[in-house]
Amino acid sequence: MELKNHLHLIREFTIDNFKLRYKNSSIGYLWSILTPLLMLATLYVVFSIIMNLDVPHYQLFLLIGIIFWNFLSEATTTSMSLLLAHGNLIKKINFPNYVIIVSSCLSSFISLLLNLIIFFLFTLIFNVKLTAIAIILPFYLIELFILVLGISFFLSALYPKFRELSHIWSFLLLIGFWATPIIYRETMVPEKYLKYYMLNPMARLINETRDILIYHYTPELRQVLITLIICILIFVLGLLFFRKKSPYFAEEL
Repeated sequence: MELKNHLHLIREFTIDNFKLRYKNSSIGYLWSILTPLLMLATLYVVFSIIMNLDVPHYQLFLLIGIIFWNFLSEATTTSMSLLLAHGNLIKKINFPNYVIIVSSCLSSFISLLLNLIIFFLFTLIFNVKLTAIAIILPFYLIELFILVLGISFFLSALYPKFRELSHIWSFLLLIGFWATPIIYRETMVPEKYLKYYMLNPMARLINETRDILIYHYTPELRQVLITLIICILIFVLGLLFFRKKSPYFAEEL
């Protein structure tokens, strides 16, 4: 019964969060679609036309990277301060704190799914046909979600006591954007650094998703398992840290 009630809370919070994000915007939910498209247009002009970066199907290459990275950025940044925003609720009743973070990440995940619809429309426009291997896309989306949720748990648990974390995280996101193969291929990274570079789970997720959707390549099982292990590890560590800090949230808020 408790799990059922928590699932109901997660659903209600998710819907409310998604509505509130675009409540005061004149074009509402369209912003969740326009943002990656504007980024795509800007980056495509700079790197493909001006700098003449030669990557097959570069529009789609860029778009999937932007969509995945925007989900990470939006979900973690929004979730970080939510415990503080719901401080009165947490202080007054025995409330399952994790529901707030899960719901926030699910709200961002809805935006991700809307953006993927645009991606699939682009595959039709640029005549890139999907193959049977694309059926494993949900597997990568689940990996991405648990990775982002784990990071969100960690950040939200730290934020009540370390409010400057929001500035630090914004800076780390900026570094991460350029340190992840969103704009360029990982083959441009010097070989001696590549094995360390590929410890970045976002790099692995974006590359493997591009392989199955754009380049019709089946990732090696070993690489898939490494990506899965990294994502699960970050999720478990984030959740454990959140649970450890949870008893102190009321006094820190």
